[in-house]
Amino acid sequence: MRKARLFAPMISLGLLLSACGAVETETLDIQAQYQEMTAAQVEAELTCHFGDEVRTYSLVCDYTPESSRVEVTAPESLSGIAATVDGETLQLSYDDVMLDAGIYSGTQLSPMWAVPSMVQAMAEGYPLEYCREDVGETQCLRVTFEVTGEDDEKVYYAVWFGEDDLPLRGEITVDGAVIYMVEFTNFTKEGWNDGTTAAEDLGGD
Repeated sequence: MRKARLFAPMISLGLLLSACGAVETETLDIQAQYQEMTAAQVEAELTCHFGDEVRTYSLVCDYTPESSRVEVTAPESLSGIAATVDGETLQLSYDDVMLDAGIYSGTQLSPMWAVPSMVQAMAEGYPLEYCREDVGETQCLRVTFEVTGEDDEKVYYAVWFGEDDLPLRGEITVDGAVIYMVEFTNFTKEGWNDGTTAAEDLGGD
């Protein structure tokens, strides 16, 4: 009886380690695919948390690893404002007027920077944590990517990947606080598996 009691926990531990290994492999496979991606067209709803102030924007982003163009589609008062984001320096160069949305803690974390930097983190960030987690009725792989910013500041990108390894939502955390929340509503990618794959109307939850 004692051997049987010891054997059962060992089976459970073996299954747990096997599951962890499968999630790690899936995480690395997803990141490899985003490293191969040459471009993406993204539509997203962005929620910004600056202290007690919360602001929301609808954005479209034409992403490449070298540079991206981000345009505001809502609210109407800001519709049409756009910026170009350099993929290496993450500097903003506005086409027209400056978007009055603030920058967190003196970093480069402007709202116009949030979506392209999150896509970049999927390819280049260090996968610090990963697990399976449901978003609504969809089972997702949740991965937290660690990125070292200017002055060795750590920025953490949590991304929930759903069907076809597409992102459904994400969060950007700095100094233990969630600064940006992203709901991906459309994600079309190019250069993945030697072709183009589109996903439309991903939904928020």
